[in-house]
Amino acid sequence: MHFHDDALFPELQDKLVITAAPYGPEWELDDFREDLPLTMEEHIQQAVDCYEAGATVLHIHVREEDGKGSKRLSKFNELLAGLREAVPDMILQVGGSISFAPEGDGADAKWLSDDTRHMLAELDPKPDQVTIAINTSQMNIMELMTEDDIAGTSLARPE
Repeated sequence: MHFHDDALFPELQDKLVITAAPYGPEWELDDFREDLPLTMEEHIQQAVDCYEAGATVLHIHVREEDGKGSKRLSKFNELLAGLREAVPDMILQVGGSISFAPEGDGADAKWLSDDTRHMLAELDPKPDQVTIAINTSQMNIMELMTEDDIAGTSLARPE
């Protein structure tokens, strides 16, 4: 790529789509508390921050206030509604490998069954995109991370 005078002006650059995934369900609160949203307001503020930084697509996960990933369809619906209001021009993307559980305490999540995937159709408001991970396209993220990537996080602790 060759740069000429003024080549870095936005109006002279090729179009670029930035996808932000700020909710990181693999991390625990002790890893990056300042960066992990717990309340709905924190979830929405992170989306606003990503949008203002230039992201046009938002990959969505939801946390409960105890820091664990939410399995409640109602929490996803609540976040989607809040995001539609706060960042109406963002493309909202929900992961297709998420699992949902009934609303009752202690209910087990139904993970990756066909019935669970069909629950994605019950999201309201609807996301713009749903990601899909199938067979060999799933990668082991732990094989891609270095020791420096996980140092000081929950991923470095032996099971």
